[in-house]
Amino acid sequence: MGEKSVKSALHLSERNEYLVQVLHDIKALDIMLHEKMFEKGKQRIGAEQELCLIHDDGSPALTAPDILGAMTDPHFTTEIGKFNMEINLDPFELRSDCLRNSERQLMEMLATATHAASDADSNVLLTGILPSLTHLHLEEDCMAPVERYHILSNTMRKMRGRDFEIHIIGVDELIASNPSILFEACNTSFQLHLQIDPDEFVEHYNWAQMISGPVLAACTNSPLLFGRELWAETRIALFQQSVDTRSYTGHLRERQSRVYFGNRWLRDSVAEVFKEHLTRFPMVFSTNVEQNSMDLLREGKTPKLRALQLHNGTVYTWNRICYGISEGWPHLRIECRYIPAGPTISDEMANFALWLGLLKGMPDRYRKLQQIAEFRSAKDNFYRAARVGINAGFDWLGKNISAERLLLDELLPIAQSGLEKAGVNTTDIARYLGIIEARILRQQNGAQWQVHNFRCLRDAYGAGVAVNKLTRTMHELQETGAPVHTWDPVDCRPIYTVNIEEDTVDKVMSTDLFTVREEEPLALIKSIMEWKNIRHLPVENQEGDLVGLVTATNVRAFMSLSGNWEQMPIKNMMVKNIVTITADTPVKSAIQMMQTFGLGCLPIVRDSQLLGIITDTDVKRILEAMGDDSAGQ
Repeated sequence: MGEKSVKSALHLSERNEYLVQVLHDIKALDIMLHEKMFEKGKQRIGAEQELCLIHDDGSPALTAPDILGAMTDPHFTTEIGKFNMEINLDPFELRSDCLRNSERQLMEMLATATHAASDADSNVLLTGILPSLTHLHLEEDCMAPVERYHILSNTMRKMRGRDFEIHIIGVDELIASNPSILFEACNTSFQLHLQIDPDEFVEHYNWAQMISGPVLAACTNSPLLFGRELWAETRIALFQQSVDTRSYTGHLRERQSRVYFGNRWLRDSVAEVFKEHLTRFPMVFSTNVEQNSMDLLREGKTPKLRALQLHNGTVYTWNRICYGISEGWPHLRIECRYIPAGPTISDEMANFALWLGLLKGMPDRYRKLQQIAEFRSAKDNFYRAARVGINAGFDWLGKNISAERLLLDELLPIAQSGLEKAGVNTTDIARYLGIIEARILRQQNGAQWQVHNFRCLRDAYGAGVAVNKLTRTMHELQETGAPVHTWDPVDCRPIYTVNIEEDTVDKVMSTDLFTVREEEPLALIKSIMEWKNIRHLPVENQEGDLVGLVTATNVRAFMSLSGNWEQMPIKNMMVKNIVTITADTPVKSAIQMMQTFGLGCLPIVRDSQLLGIITDTDVKRILEAMGDDSAGQ
C-alpha cells in the first residue's frame, strides 16, 4: 500500500504545495531520462506476496495486527484488511538461479508467517479472493489500524460522495455497497517486478500490455466472492469498483477509473504515464517533501521523486511503471499487478516464469506494437481473460484464436526462449513452464478447480457451508505444495456437519430467497407458496426493508375468514412483529430461540434489509447430522 506517513489531499493549501512538488518530480524525471542518468546493463526481479489469514474452520481470521506486532522481520507488512498481510521479497539479479532464489525465500517467509500465525490461532492461505469472506468482514473495525488506510478510505469516500458500490455479473450476480474501501481488502495478489533499461522501456511496456490477457487466462484463481460464482478472475472487476471515485452523475462524460488497464500504447517516454495520471486523477494524499527534486539534480544527487511516487501509488494500472533507487542508481521497472495469489508457491513461481520469460523473449516483430496491433484489442483480451479464464478467445493481430492455442503454440515457446536468453537454469525453466503447460492441457487452473468443487459442495450443503469447506480443503492441498493441476476433487459425500457452538448463522442460512411486496394480493402469495413448496414468505416494502412475514398457516386462516380474499393486499394479514437475528448470531442461539418460541423460521437482517433465512427444516437437518434425539420432536 506504499508510504504510510501521509495526509489527506482535501486540505487545499497542503494539496497545492504537494502538487507543485509532483510537478518538480515530473520535470526531474524528464531530465533524467533525457540525460540517460538511469542504471543500465543490470536487471533485477522482485515480488510482493499478499496472503490471507484463516481459522481452522476456514473462516477469515482478523489476526494480522497481532501477528505483525509480534514480528520484527521488515519483509512483513500490513495490508488494508486485518485478515491479510504482505511479504516483500528481496530483489534478485536476473541470472541462472534468480527464480529458484525467489522461490526459496518465499518458502522461508511463508514458513515464518505460518509459525507466527499459529501463535495467533490462525493459518496462512494463498488465494486471489478468500471464498469464506462475508459482509461481516468488511465492517470498519476490520480495517488494519494504519492511518494511511483510513485517510485513503475517507478521502475517496468524500470524492465519490456516496458509499462504494459493486455490481458484478457472472454465473451469479452480486450487488453490494460499503461505506469504506474495504472491498479492496478482498483482493490478494502476487505482484511481480522486472527492471527494464530506459532505452527499451517503451517497447517492453507495450509488450507487457499485449501479453496481459493470455497470461491472466492461464493464472485465474478468484472465481468466488460472498458465495457467488462470478468471473474467473473476479479481482479485476472488484478492484476497479472498490476504489472507484466516480459517481453516476454526468454519465455522458468520459471519466477514468483509478483502476484501469490503459487507453493507448506508450509512444515515446515512460513520463507519459505519470503525466497522464496527474492530469486525470485528483490527489488523494499529500505529504511533507523536505527536498526539491530539481535542487537535488542541480547538486548532482539522485532524487527519490517521493511526491510523484506517492501519487502514482493511488492510481492502479494493472501494469504499473515504478521508479526506484538501487545501490545509488535510479532505475525503472514494470510491476505486474493482475496475477492472483496462489493456489500454491509452485503455481505462483510458474506464473512468474511465464511472465518473465515472455518479457525477456519479446520477438522483434512485436517491438512496434502501435504499428501492427490495436490497443483496444489488447485491452479487450485482458477483460475476456478475467471473465472466462483459459476458455477465452482472443483477437491476436487481427486473427481469432483461443487462449489455449495461443499459449501452447506461440507464447510458451517465446517464454522458454526468453528465459534461456536471460541465462535461467534449464531445469528450472522446464519445471516452471511445465506446470503452465500441464495446467492448460488438463484444463485445471485455480479458478477451474474452485468452480467445479464449489458447485458440488453447494449442491450438497448450500453456499454458506460450501465456501468454508472449500477454503479448508484449499489450505490442506496448498500445504502439500503440489501444483493445482494435480489436485483431486473435493469429496462431497461426508455428512452435513455444523459446529453449533462456534459457527454463526451466515454459514447455514438460505440466501436464495423468495420475497413479496406488502401490496401484493393474497392470491399471488398462495400461488408462490404452492409452486415453490415453501411455508414462509418474507414481506418487504418499496425500500427493500423487511416489514413482515406470511406463513402458510396465516394464508389458510385468512382464506377461511374472508370470502373475497384473492385481491386482499398481504399487508392486511402478515405478521408484523417478527423476531429477527443478525448474521453473526451463533447457530446454537438461533436454534434455542426457535425451539423456545416455537418459530418456524428466523429471518437474518442487516439494517432492516433481509440477508437470509433459517427454517425449522434447516434446524432439523443440523440436529440430525449431530445425532440429536430432539431433531424429530
